Amino acid sequence: MSGMSRREFGRLAAGVGALGLSGAAACSAQRSSQPPEQTETANPGLDARTRPIRLTQAQLDRIIGNQANTLLDNLRAKTPGVNYALAVAFAYPNHQFNPYYMYGTVADQGPPTPRTIYAIGSITKTFTAAMFANGVVTRPDCFDWDASLSRYLNQYLGGNGDLSATMQKITPRMLAQHTSALPRESLGPQDGVGLFETSPSAPPPDLLNFWRTHNGPQPGSCWRYSDMGFITLGFTTVSAYGCAAGASPGGPPGQAYANLLQQQITGPLNMPDTMTMVPNGAPLAPAFPNGGPQVSSSGASDIKSSATDMHTWLLTNLTAANQSSPLMKALASTTHYTPLSVNMCGESQRGPANMGLAWDVKPGQPPIVWKNGLTSLGGCSCWIGMTMPGPTQQPLGIAVLLNGYWQKGQPNIVADDAGFAMLRQISSAI
Repeated sequence: MSGMSRREFGRLAAGVGALGLSGAAACSAQRSSQPPEQTETANPGLDARTRPIRLTQAQLDRIIGNQANTLLDNLRAKTPGVNYALAVAFAYPNHQFNPYYMYGTVADQGPPTPRTIYAIGSITKTFTAAMFANGVVTRPDCFDWDASLSRYLNQYLGGNGDLSATMQKITPRMLAQHTSALPRESLGPQDGVGLFETSPSAPPPDLLNFWRTHNGPQPGSCWRYSDMGFITLGFTTVSAYGCAAGASPGGPPGQAYANLLQQQITGPLNMPDTMTMVPNGAPLAPAFPNGGPQVSSSGASDIKSSATDMHTWLLTNLTAANQSSPLMKALASTTHYTPLSVNMCGESQRGPANMGLAWDVKPGQPPIVWKNGLTSLGGCSCWIGMTMPGPTQQPLGIAVLLNGYWQKGQPNIVADDAGFAMLRQISSAI
């Protein structure tokens, strides 16, 4: 393989930070069309533990293989004859282990490859948060986690009404931590099309009307997972980048989420398989939601990606706290979790004890910072999780990409359980 080493990767990230918003596009235009060779080389400054590592490649093969094959067997038992394909990326920044593990078959009866593209669904939220966080670091005059949404969304209203009083109380941080109290679902697929596939990004009329009229629980008073919240954060992010590009106050932002994703995140990090719109001829995994009928992994409007790029995303987030560039500082801020102390909206049950920005946190020893994604339009179930570096834990990451799921009755068959089990067992074996 050819590509860049971890040292070169670090230099690139640092260079991107120096370029900032205006230079990121030029940097990304120079990237290779091939993904970087992501071999984990020693970085003594990252790992605070000195005891020998017990984990072997054979153990890793067994742990990942057992969970992956069990997941595939469970799906095949529901729908025999379907070509389920599972790709796993493993990241361990200080040590040499195989990064990719492929199981099952795609349409041509061959196994998936590290470049096979899956719909990652709500893992998109981690990229949206990263884009806004990058702006907070590089252009604080245009990006503020704690500003009212009126600062960002009024640009779309064009003088035709105002945000509702409730919407004006919401901040980007509330959207990123699901404390906005906005509804669980967005209004429909056109919300995503307007954000992810339209250039410039444009909220559909129904969404504009929702922003003008929404009246719900007090923002910040409770926790509810919200796709509507992250659609809104996506448009908020686009608007803030419009400010950074010099858009006229009160006028449309004139920016496109898809272009900003490439300019600010995937281009600088050399992630060529991560995009909202997949070009013709790309190696898409045919997908089978609830056993079929078959759909294309490109059917959903949000982000699609590969095991290769998920490996890069894991490595970048695991090592960001030890790097000084603006982009790395931004990424480190999204996985840094803070306490929450609110109930679930409309319930007496407590919400999550901790959250990052888009990232969930599963308690335990060690805690797991994670995000999942399931999309019926794209037909895939995906999961990504990390144990962050610390004095008593190793930096580890797993991503599981699966071209199907089963939700027609308990138990649900999705990528989540396999991902958690892989990461817990690997952590215990070290």
